[in-house]
Amino acid sequence: MHNLKEITDKSTWNNFIFENEFDFYSFLCSWEWTLFQEKSWNKVLKYWIYKQNRLIGILPLIVKKAKRWTYLFAPHTPLIKKSEDFFEVLKNLLKDLKNIAKKNKANFIRFNSPVKNTLKNKKSFKNLGFIDAPMHEHAEDTHLLDLKKSEEELLWNMKKGDRYYINRAIKEWVEIIKWNSEEQKEILTNMHLEHSKKVWYHPFSKKFINYLYEVFGDNITTISARYEGKVESILMTIKFWKTCVYYIAASDIKHHKFSPNYLCQWEAIKQAKQDWCEIYNFWWVSPDDNPAHPIAWVTKFKRKFWGYDYSLLHAQDLIISPKYWFNFIIETIRRKKRWYYYKNPE
Repeated sequence: MHNLKEITDKSTWNNFIFENEFDFYSFLCSWEWTLFQEKSWNKVLKYWIYKQNRLIGILPLIVKKAKRWTYLFAPHTPLIKKSEDFFEVLKNLLKDLKNIAKKNKANFIRFNSPVKNTLKNKKSFKNLGFIDAPMHEHAEDTHLLDLKKSEEELLWNMKKGDRYYINRAIKEWVEIIKWNSEEQKEILTNMHLEHSKKVWYHPFSKKFINYLYEVFGDNITTISARYEGKVESILMTIKFWKTCVYYIAASDIKHHKFSPNYLCQWEAIKQAKQDWCEIYNFWWVSPDDNPAHPIAWVTKFKRKFWGYDYSLLHAQDLIISPKYWFNFIIETIRRKKRWYYYKNPE
C-alpha cells in the first residue's frame, strides 16, 4: 500500500534525489524550487511517497491560482525509485491526490513528469484517467550534453564553423566575467527584458529573477561576454546536484564575425564541468527542425553544441472538476495563437 506524508525537511528531500540515480531530474525537483514558489506567493504541498513505511519517492504539488481556476502542479516530478513501478505507485495514490485537490479547491492536477516520451508511458497515464494538457508548463523537449567527456572532445564534436566563433572571440580578446555581482544581475535582467521585445517571447520579471538569486544563491552562475567594454551576451545557469541548466540568457550582438554568444556558452559549459556536473541541460528546445516553431531560432543555436535531445512526455492533466474544460479551451486558444506544438510519443 502506498501513502503520502507531508515533509518539512530540506536536507532529507534533496538527499533523496542525490542518493538515487534518476534518469532525469532538474532544479525544479529541488527543495529550493519549492521555496522559490512560496516566495512567489504560491502554496506548495511537499509529500514523501511511502510503500509500507519505506520511502520510495517525493512529490511537490504547487497550488497555482489563476483568475478563473485553481490547479495543482508537479514540476518534473514525482521522482520515484527505479525499483518501483512508476504507474503502479501513481495508481495507488490517485484517491489521495483527488482528495488533496478537492481540499484545495483545485479543478485539475497537472503532471510535468520525468518519464520519457513513449507511447507506453502515454497509454499508462491515459489508463489512469489523464489527458494531454493543452499547454506546456516547463521544458519537455530538452537538449543535454554529457560533461564526462573531456573539454577537447566536447569542442571537437562541434562543427568547424561553430568552433571558429569561439576561437575567434578568444583571439579578439572578448572578456568573460563570471560573477553574481549586482551589476551582472542588473545587466542580465535589463538585457533579458529588451531581448524579449526583439524575438517576441514572454520574459521573466525582475522580481522573478531576483527571487532566483535569493533562493539558489551560489548554485547560480552569471556569465557575460564583453567586447570593448560592452556586454554583448549574458546568461544564467542553475546547478542542482550533478546537473547544470542553462536557464536565462540575452544578447545584443554587434560583432557577428565572432559572435560572443558562442564563447559565453562555451565558458558556461566549462564552468559546469569544473563544478563537477555530469550533465549540461540546454533546457527547452523545439521538437524538430521546423523554422516555424516559436523557439526554432534559439534551438538551432543550442544544438550546435553537440549533445543529444531528451524528450519527456507532454504534460498530463487529471480532471477533478467540470470547470477544467473552461481552462482547457483558454489554454488551447493560447497555444494555437503562439504556434506551439509538441513531439509525438514514440
